Amino acid sequence: MPPKQNRKVIRAICRAIQKNRTFFLTGHKKPDGDTVASELAMASLLKRLGKKVDIANAEPAPDYLSFLPGIQKIKTAKKVDRCYDVAMIFECSDTERMGNILDIRKQAKTVINIDHHLKHSFFGHLNLIGLTSSSNSEQLYYIYDALKMPILKEEATCLYVGMMTDTGRFQYSNTNPETLWIASKLLEKGVEVHTLCEKIYGTKTFSSLKLLSRALLSLHLIEKDQIATLQITKDDYKLAGSNEEETEDIVNQGLLVPSTLMAILFRETETENTVKVSFRSRRHVNVCALAERFGGGGHKYASGCEISGSLQNAMQSVLPQARKALKN
Repeated sequence: MPPKQNRKVIRAICRAIQKNRTFFLTGHKKPDGDTVASELAMASLLKRLGKKVDIANAEPAPDYLSFLPGIQKIKTAKKVDRCYDVAMIFECSDTERMGNILDIRKQAKTVINIDHHLKHSFFGHLNLIGLTSSSNSEQLYYIYDALKMPILKEEATCLYVGMMTDTGRFQYSNTNPETLWIASKLLEKGVEVHTLCEKIYGTKTFSSLKLLSRALLSLHLIEKDQIATLQITKDDYKLAGSNEEETEDIVNQGLLVPSTLMAILFRETETENTVKVSFRSRRHVNVCALAERFGGGGHKYASGCEISGSLQNAMQSVLPQARKALKN
């Protein structure tokens, strides 16, 4: 059962789905498992209801999700030209987060904003913000339920992948009883968990392992071994034959040290003088508040931001604030 305050929004979303014909789906830049899964599951649902659907993101879906049913239908575009009855936007705290792929004021009559992160600008006409939900995929289950639409195996697979990846295989603190109940319902549709785990977690490219090895060489502990820092430079990508997409999960390595309460990954990007910073934490440490200091955001225990300047400058800016966050 969704939180009481969201049930009214879900009913309104269902009415918007029923009365409109053309839909555009998108999510945040560097789309992850939950974003892609949400787009695919919702697109399938809408098409079954006789709707016309386009899906596009500002950047391509990661290769490790290439097995998901229907993923070839997700386009990559800097900007879309068409206008739609409804734009459904997943996991974006604001419109900039989606790369401004669509002008929501001019190209969509109705904007449906579905997210589950702490920091949010509520930019949609309808805003389904599930702060207690593990993922967007978890929230979509309730839309199926409200529409009384049975979930097909392919749709269940997408939703399960979205929930599994956003909860770290149901290990993170955002896993709750409702999450596991919905996961069990998806399993009843024939989701093959062993296959999904093998494809997403059980295999790594040689280049990603080489990149991980270089990142681990930079591992450093500070603040009485309670903060772990890692770095990835442009040279690291080049020497490993890797790319930014293969940084997934590297920051979590810092939390494997028993004493650490926070892990921070600083990585250079293809954009000159732009550094992406990923935060992970546990226990009392709120890294969302830390990321927000630098214009980012996310979850209490998993957040990120982008900082202009060199990698060294980014570290000099972030680490003093990280020490304060640790004490707070």
